[in-house]
Amino acid sequence: MISFFILVIMYFAFSWGLPWHKLPSTISFSYVFDFLFALGVSFLFRLPWKFRWRVNKNTLISFLEILALGVGTVAAIWYMEIEMPFRLVYNLEWHLLIFAPILEELVFRQTFQRVLIKNMGGKRVTSMLVAAIFAFSHLVGLSVLPVEYVPFIGFQVFYTFILGVICGQALLRFHSVFAPMALHFVFNLIFYIAMQFEII
Repeated sequence: MISFFILVIMYFAFSWGLPWHKLPSTISFSYVFDFLFALGVSFLFRLPWKFRWRVNKNTLISFLEILALGVGTVAAIWYMEIEMPFRLVYNLEWHLLIFAPILEELVFRQTFQRVLIKNMGGKRVTSMLVAAIFAFSHLVGLSVLPVEYVPFIGFQVFYTFILGVICGQALLRFHSVFAPMALHFVFNLIFYIAMQFEII
């Protein structure tokens, strides 16, 4: 358990502590760090890399959960008229639909949750704890975004916790990191479609 918290502290020290946004690139170097971190920890702790996803009746339940969360989140943002920072992001579709679902799930589910599972077994508490850390990671926006986006960051912490729980449960249900990646992608796709149609 101590090794888990050391890993979390190390991850945030590098992820938040280094000036990734100042490096000259259209793709954030922090994504490279996320990928190398997940690879390194998986190798060090001998974590399983399982991408094969056996589809069963729980698959439909997981997708209904993520659809409900996505539509509910978009509806809440629309109703409360929360100002969103996503339009500030260059190449949004790459960040929202490719890099975030893959790399965030590699770090939080493949790395952090699998380390916890290795120490504690496949318990529901592993998805809850990692979901809380996942939600906390979105507070980085407070240091890089203008003050008008603070309400969105607060709401984002709320909905990313629920997203993290659903993705964590998917890892426990299907034993494949591809399952949370796919669910994360669907959630972000709902956001992206809502933005394209100017619903939010």
